[in-house]
Amino acid sequence: MTDWELERQPGIRFAEGEPVRVIRTVRNDGSFPGFDKGDVLVEAGTCGEVRSYGYFLQTQVIFQVYFPEVNRVIGIRETELIRADLPWVPCTLYSLDKARLTKSLTIKGEPLASKGDLIEVKRSWRDLEDGSLTYEVACGEYVFKLDASVLEAVHDSL
Repeated sequence: MTDWELERQPGIRFAEGEPVRVIRTVRNDGSFPGFDKGDVLVEAGTCGEVRSYGYFLQTQVIFQVYFPEVNRVIGIRETELIRADLPWVPCTLYSLDKARLTKSLTIKGEPLASKGDLIEVKRSWRDLEDGSLTYEVACGEYVFKLDASVLEAVHDSL
């Protein structure tokens, strides 16, 4: 057991000194000095170290995370962090993107979609405990979640 595992407070996911990974690209909301509103502060997948934590409006845990790759300390919501040692699967599909199936889909033995078919992505879901990535997709009258490995991005050529 590491020191940061022993120092974790009850109900707080990460302790000071614990390595973490940000799961979304973080942009300046206007509160980070020296950058324009909307500028990227840190890219999704970047690892950092928890410095401390506090609360926003007494309901949201905000971690102060140092990202050595960009030499910045940034306030990150608890729901935007996973442990740094978890496998990283980048999110490549977003709402309304088209994706190609890498496997056929069936429901109760009945074919629903074939390998290679295009389907629409509704949103992405990152499990904060194991780091896995799933996509909510629409296929015919059904909406369900698929593991990221079952989909590949489709890039339109202009």
